Amino acid sequence: MTRQPTLQRRLAILLLVTVPLIWLVSTGVAVYVAHHEVDELYDTQLTLFARQLLIVNMGEHGDDELPALPKTKKLIRGGDRGEVEDDDIGVAVWNGDGSLLLSDGKGRHFSFDASRRGFYSVSGHDDSDEWRLFYLPAPDGSRLVAVGQRQKLRHEMVFKVIEGQLLPWLLGLPVLLLLILWAVRKGLRPLQQVASDLGRRSALDSSPLTENVPGEVLPMVRALNALFARIAETLEHERRFTADAAHELRTPLAALQVQAEVMALMPDDVGRQHALQQLQQGIRRATRLVEQLLALSRLDPLQGLSSSQNVDWDVVSREAMADVRSAAAEKNMMLDIVWQTAAPKVLPLTGDATLLTLLLRNLLDNAVRYCPAGAHIVLVLAEGEILVQDDGPGIAPEWLARVHERFFRPPGQDMPGSGLGLSIVERIASLHGLGLTLANRESGGLQVSLRKLS
Repeated sequence: MTRQPTLQRRLAILLLVTVPLIWLVSTGVAVYVAHHEVDELYDTQLTLFARQLLIVNMGEHGDDELPALPKTKKLIRGGDRGEVEDDDIGVAVWNGDGSLLLSDGKGRHFSFDASRRGFYSVSGHDDSDEWRLFYLPAPDGSRLVAVGQRQKLRHEMVFKVIEGQLLPWLLGLPVLLLLILWAVRKGLRPLQQVASDLGRRSALDSSPLTENVPGEVLPMVRALNALFARIAETLEHERRFTADAAHELRTPLAALQVQAEVMALMPDDVGRQHALQQLQQGIRRATRLVEQLLALSRLDPLQGLSSSQNVDWDVVSREAMADVRSAAAEKNMMLDIVWQTAAPKVLPLTGDATLLTLLLRNLLDNAVRYCPAGAHIVLVLAEGEILVQDDGPGIAPEWLARVHERFFRPPGQDMPGSGLGLSIVERIASLHGLGLTLANRESGGLQVSLRKLS
């Protein structure tokens, strides 16, 4: 099994890569800025030095009469010469004819070129170093001054500036990286604690996790606590459902057992035939109850429809009517479908046709079962509304709010039933965004309406 990279490892790798990278980029920027500033400083000095040499009064003489100064350390005779390098700078002054009037340091190796103006980068006389030269002519063209400096001097200055600024950071970088690793580990410790708590938790433990965690982790902890609450509610619902189902199944099963025993004890065929009919009726009741329980067990876990297609209400309504027509005929009832709008305007426009057929069948079956013989039952398909109307006895007002509860049946009912039909209807309606309403009609009977929830 491949081990998934942890969040701690990902953060550590990301920071260990990006921090040195940022440091390197910062160093490059610092080198560029320092080099620019050093060039600006030294170029300014060379320019000022060249201007001063232009106004110095010096007599013209031949090359063999040029003054030759010794090294600076000899001239100051033991004085503090600082960090001066005589070979790192040079000056040269020529007259208009190109005759050398003055030179110092490496200036004697500078070449005369009357067309030169400004700064140039040239190789030294031995090609061992590069020089930065500044040529400045006199206004009247009588002189040409060249002041030069080794580029190595500038590079050394840049290196020393960068070294002074970035060396402490370079030495502290390992410490910084270690601190980053420690901070990542410490920052992710609440997540590890949550994972540890979840690992020790039993499957039936729905107690909430502690919310004493950082703000970034708090939304996840709250979401988990909300999930635990929903799971606990679902489990409690399943326990209640199982208990209620067991209780409801116990009665018909016991009745079946009694009828079987009675049939076995009957001495004549007439008695056995009557007991057999009662047994068959009990089997049908138990079968219906099991079917209703299975329907609810399939509907309860659904968070939404697995598939949604355009609903052909003509087909759905006719199939639902066909399922109850036989039972209605036995009681001499009249079933009608009334269209008050075009089929495409009936809500919902899309959904699960099988579930909607089951919804209508349960509503019509309830009307057939609880209405007296000869009753008139109407399925009304209107724009934005579905109605099932009958002219039966209706429901006592005090029980209207409870008849949709599971396994609840109003007192005084002679017709056998499970008390699950309206629960199934309400569940299917909610999956399709519909609300269920029951009301007694003023003219007598019950009206069940389905409308889109606002």
